[in-house]
Amino acid sequence: RPPPSPASGADARRGAGAPPAWPPAGVAPAAEAAPSLGASSAVGAAAPAAAPPAVSPEGSRGGGGSSSSSSAAVPRAHSAAPGVAFLRLGAACRPSQPAARPLIYLEGDEVSFGRLPTSTVVLDSTKVPQMISRTHGFLRRRRRDGEPQAWILTDNGSLNGILVNDAPVGPEGHSLHSGDVITFGRKIPVPEFEYIFEAPHVEASPAEVAAAAAAKEAAAAGAAAAEEHFREQMRRIEELQKELEAEREAKKAETAATQKRQSKSALNVSELHSELACSICQDWLVHAATVECSHTFCWACIDKWLLHKKFECPVCRAPVTREPVRTRAVEAIVRKTVDKMPSEQKDEYEDRVKAAEAAHQRSQRLHIELEKSVTEAERKGKAFFTIDQDWKRKERDTFQRGVKDYTGDTRETYCRLTKLTVQWIHSAQEDKLQIALHNLQLQAFLSSPVEQIRQRLLMFLRYG
Repeated sequence: RPPPSPASGADARRGAGAPPAWPPAGVAPAAEAAPSLGASSAVGAAAPAAAPPAVSPEGSRGGGGSSSSSSAAVPRAHSAAPGVAFLRLGAACRPSQPAARPLIYLEGDEVSFGRLPTSTVVLDSTKVPQMISRTHGFLRRRRRDGEPQAWILTDNGSLNGILVNDAPVGPEGHSLHSGDVITFGRKIPVPEFEYIFEAPHVEASPAEVAAAAAAKEAAAAGAAAAEEHFREQMRRIEELQKELEAEREAKKAETAATQKRQSKSALNVSELHSELACSICQDWLVHAATVECSHTFCWACIDKWLLHKKFECPVCRAPVTREPVRTRAVEAIVRKTVDKMPSEQKDEYEDRVKAAEAAHQRSQRLHIELEKSVTEAERKGKAFFTIDQDWKRKERDTFQRGVKDYTGDTRETYCRLTKLTVQWIHSAQEDKLQIALHNLQLQAFLSSPVEQIRQRLLMFLRYG
């Protein structure tokens, strides 16, 4: 009986240009033609040496043609020869087309995949139409002398792409290895076109077997050497750990001894702090200065105290009738005591010393400048009102505005313009001293004894 024409039967119902129904008319289905295809093939399990009947790449071509083409579309009823690579359908795949086969043998040098009937392997879906492009991709065999054959999968610029192990395949292609999972089109919950690549099994030659044995022996020898080296390293590590532990114990003992010395030193310092601290700022003495009652303070602290006209000791309230005296011996003791303290407290003390020295230097510069001005005025013979003459209110105010910003030596230099000096205070008569009290607005001391008036004027020269 002649074969049916391309437009007859099922092909006429499918329409012109559509892939013909599988299997073709007059050809039994794969399950009937090959009863040996069991449950293992249904889940995609196959071995190259005993593969179940499947369709070759040529057998998936659609359309009518010569008798040779029709016979090529019939599924093979014999096992694949050893050394043939193939694709097997994944166990989770549920193709929507009955033409999908569980095995595709790669016997040619190039296999094309796509929706067109002219593709080597026709892939189409009724669940996701047009997910597969017309010519979706190619699988090409690469042969090189001295190297095993390789299969290169390339994407033909398809719309939905090709994935190998969930990674997209680019135009440069991907070299396949046994077990690679190939997904044509998109990743969907129930895949249709997910295949596993199986490389051909090639028997090793005697030379390769000998080389493999030699490599195994060399690897075993290397492993033994590495094991011996590892043991040696472990012995060295144990020795180093013992040495490190000994060093730690020695350092711990040294630290304990240091802490003991420091605690003893700290005890001594705490006892000295109450004796070497300023009663005004409650901190270590800086530029120690002692008043008449023998109490010692920071120079800046007692200087500020006396500037507020508090001419009495801040501790015992004894009268202060003359300027405090710097105590160098006490400063040396404070310095040696602070040197035994932690670095943080030493740095804080050094900052205070530097600030005090900077203030003293500013005062010295101001005194030098005023001394030059007064000396120049005296050399030129400029006339000033003198302390032993009655000043008018304007003259008293002018003097007070000029002298109020000076202390110590600088104030004494300014007072020298009015002839108010230490020598004048000690040599002046009582009536002249009374006039000086009026000029300096110190009327509260008019009825005081002469010696007390002299002491008050001396303090005025330094502090006002």
